[in-house]
Amino acid sequence: MSVKLRTVLFVKSERAERIRRRVWTVLAVSFSVFCSLMTVGLASMSANTPAWNHGIGLMLNLAAGVALVWRYERPWLVLAAALVGPIAFETDATAALIALFAVARLVRGYRLAGAAVAVWVACAVSLLYDAYRLRDYSVLTIGSQKPEDGSPMNQYVVSAWIPLLVATILVGLVLASAAVLRTRSALVEAEQVRDAATERSDVMRDEMIRAEERTRIARDMHDTLAAGLSRISLFAGALQVNAADNPQKVVNSAAQIRSTAHEALDDLKGIVGVLRGTGGPRSSAGHQGIDSVPQLVQAARAAGMHCTLATDLAPGDVGVLAGHVCFRVVQESLTNAQKHAADQVVAISLEGAPERGIQILVRNSLSGSVTGAGVGSRTGLRGLAEQAQEIGGTVEAGRLESDFVVRCWVPWSA
Repeated sequence: MSVKLRTVLFVKSERAERIRRRVWTVLAVSFSVFCSLMTVGLASMSANTPAWNHGIGLMLNLAAGVALVWRYERPWLVLAAALVGPIAFETDATAALIALFAVARLVRGYRLAGAAVAVWVACAVSLLYDAYRLRDYSVLTIGSQKPEDGSPMNQYVVSAWIPLLVATILVGLVLASAAVLRTRSALVEAEQVRDAATERSDVMRDEMIRAEERTRIARDMHDTLAAGLSRISLFAGALQVNAADNPQKVVNSAAQIRSTAHEALDDLKGIVGVLRGTGGPRSSAGHQGIDSVPQLVQAARAAGMHCTLATDLAPGDVGVLAGHVCFRVVQESLTNAQKHAADQVVAISLEGAPERGIQILVRNSLSGSVTGAGVGSRTGLRGLAEQAQEIGGTVEAGRLESDFVVRCWVPWSA
């Protein structure tokens, strides 16, 4: 999902949330005001309390109903305002129940327990007032049937435990509803956190993939061009030496330079085509498998190197990846020898069988001008070691006495 689309969805979600909260606020205020007006009407007709009592309670409850607009911004202040009316005067506790719902959405623990007890007291007081009204004007008995003969209803006082039970049920329902909504909000928030973490993980994975791809491209560039450029350099040196002595060698060297440069250019075009998504498999270099190692050695000999190749391979097809790694090990070893020990003999040993894998040993003496501490940057050898490790093989290179040795082992069928 694009950043722009996520932004649009987020804005729409925020707008819908604001509209939903405003609708609920209007309903809460309207319901609280309606209940307060209904209660004062019932109280004024029952004549059990003076008019100033339920009149003051009505004013306080109307103010508390309006204050419900800020029940989430200042929940404790709104709750305190909603408790004054029903605890001290004959009025309803609807605003207190709505304020308790807002408090329960935001806090928990002993503070929520204290708020619940206070609202329960307010509900209990309000319902006790209601229990002592005439049965025609009591909310607790408002559903009672009148006698069929039209005579007045029998009047009696509702038992005190009934208002207390009803208050407990009302407070319990409010707390349960708030707990359900709080849990749902927590789940939504957890999903948002999970989605954000997933997005960050995707970004990190993409960065890792890009880093690995850059490494692979750099390795392919090195693998493809290093050998060709080294041969060009060797041919150019031979051309310089033989410029005046042997015209035929000059012609041969120039032809080899041209051919090698053409192959390297084709390989470079192939890599660029892959990067652009328009290139197909490179065909100029031929199949780079274990069966191409003799041709690779022959090309090195044509470039003026002294190479020997001993092979002892069992019959059978070698795995594609294993054959490619073997080809690349020999190619990189010959390239390094061209750079640092062109006057020495390079001995290549290649042997293997399906049951014991393929073993390659490339050995050449170090030239007198080369110190054995570090022969080249070994960037290509490190890349080969990574490729071999991916298929379960190993590549080791280093100085052994006066020689530089490259060892490779790969599984036969990889």
